[in-house]
Amino acid sequence: MNKIVRGVTGIVIAGAVIAGGVWAVSSGDKAPKETGFKAELAKPDTLTVGLEGTYAPFSFKDKSGKLTGFEVELAEAVAKEMGLKTEFVETKFESLIAGLDANKYDVIMNNMGVTPEREKNYLFANNYLYSPAILIVQDGSNIKQLSDIKGKKAAQTTSSNYGQSALKAGAEIVASPGFAESLELVQNGKADVTVNSDDSWSVYKKAHPDTKLVAIETKDVDLAGAAPMLNKKNEALAAEINKAEKSVRESGEMAKLSEKYFGKNLTEAPKD
Repeated sequence: MNKIVRGVTGIVIAGAVIAGGVWAVSSGDKAPKETGFKAELAKPDTLTVGLEGTYAPFSFKDKSGKLTGFEVELAEAVAKEMGLKTEFVETKFESLIAGLDANKYDVIMNNMGVTPEREKNYLFANNYLYSPAILIVQDGSNIKQLSDIKGKKAAQTTSSNYGQSALKAGAEIVASPGFAESLELVQNGKADVTVNSDDSWSVYKKAHPDTKLVAIETKDVDLAGAAPMLNKKNEALAAEINKAEKSVRESGEMAKLSEKYFGKNLTEAPKD
């Protein structure tokens, strides 16, 4: 009798173990779905950021080969506020927006100007950088203002807001993959001018004090503050980035990063 009971009990327990194992596996296969802004992330618990990685001082490699820069450290600070890790995807400027469209990353942080054209198709979080536009030419050039570039060759990344401004001003665009290459084209006489931001120029000038290039500030190009750029559908993520940006700004860390990389605070909108 005991043997029979034990046998039956053993079968029942074994069945329970097997059933429990099946339940555990099946429940393990159905991990809880993320909700809120985390449901919009490309990778779990990670803010994936698209940037060039060759655009000092925004994102570049230091002497040890480590990725660093204003936007790298800012992205890390924002992600930390959101309780996320960071992952950077280095991409050429001309392919950055295509990468966002393909969901290769959650956000672009690459000195992206907020323009009406971009706002039609993308979301922007709050601006974190403001810098005047400038014309960079060879010393002695007869270009003194934006209207002078009509019919001239302008070295530009074609999809940038500065490239569009040069095109609207009547310049012939000489396509360039980035700021450093644009300067080289002007320096070598293959282009007459490049339109860009004062922050980028300030860093270049500091590193190349003997350059024969000069910068002319222009107010004819709208001041387009740089901001994180996201897919239109990711409204919850944009809102969370805004909250994190606000915290980083209010703590003073954003201004400190600007001072570190630009030598001045460019994180506040200029007063009229």
